[in-house]
Amino acid sequence: MIGNENKFPRKLADREKDLLFSILPEKKPGYKKYRDKIDGLFVIGTGRFGETNLILGNQNEKPDFSYSSTPVFALGAIIYSRRDIPEESVVDVIIHEENDNQIEFDISCKEDATIPEASYEINRWNFSEWIPGDRAPVDKSFVREVILIPGKYIVAIAPSLYKIWLHEFESGVNHLIPLTNFYNYLMIVTNIRDPKKILKQKLLFENLSDYTDKDLIATFILYNKYFKRFLIDFPIQTEREKEKKSRLKGIKFFKR
Repeated sequence: MIGNENKFPRKLADREKDLLFSILPEKKPGYKKYRDKIDGLFVIGTGRFGETNLILGNQNEKPDFSYSSTPVFALGAIIYSRRDIPEESVVDVIIHEENDNQIEFDISCKEDATIPEASYEINRWNFSEWIPGDRAPVDKSFVREVILIPGKYIVAIAPSLYKIWLHEFESGVNHLIPLTNFYNYLMIVTNIRDPKKILKQKLLFENLSDYTDKDLIATFILYNKYFKRFLIDFPIQTEREKEKKSRLKGIKFFKR
């Protein structure tokens, strides 16, 4: 938490804004849009998950809890060295997708209830800066890239971090995708029914090489079909659709 300010509505504290902007790179248009939006909003109250969970909105609004938390839009951390103690402090920063002109965010420090003033930054990481060809944030590990539409969309999977995201070339945004939902549809696409595999979602990352690009593309299409997160016009067909059309070619239909 930044200080002890809990009066609403209020403008973001300078340090809050700096931390939020640290995971919203200005050079990417999709993130700059959020920077500009946040600049004009007020902190209007706390969210559902404690005092570090806050809601941005118009000055005279109240937090709208009639809907659940939106998906995470940006995620990262800043690592500080403490002058008063030898341990490092890790500040986690999360920004959710905008919903009806309100944006939920969370700034928390695991080592202390408040982010210490007597500290200096030694490192930072986030998923927002990632571009195709890069290693993974945090640990610089391998990232598998699956092309959905050349020059437009890529699904990236970082096995070491247990993370999946959709990279959008035009906006530069990396949309994080929940593992549970994605894995459930992968089991459907690959026709896996073994309970030991279905219930162990991390097998996606442990056995990533077992799945073809076609498997992962079909999984994303199915996931997006039901959750409707991205407006993507896919110029491709799933293998199941191709097989269905192939079978229909050999069938003659007669009018009665």
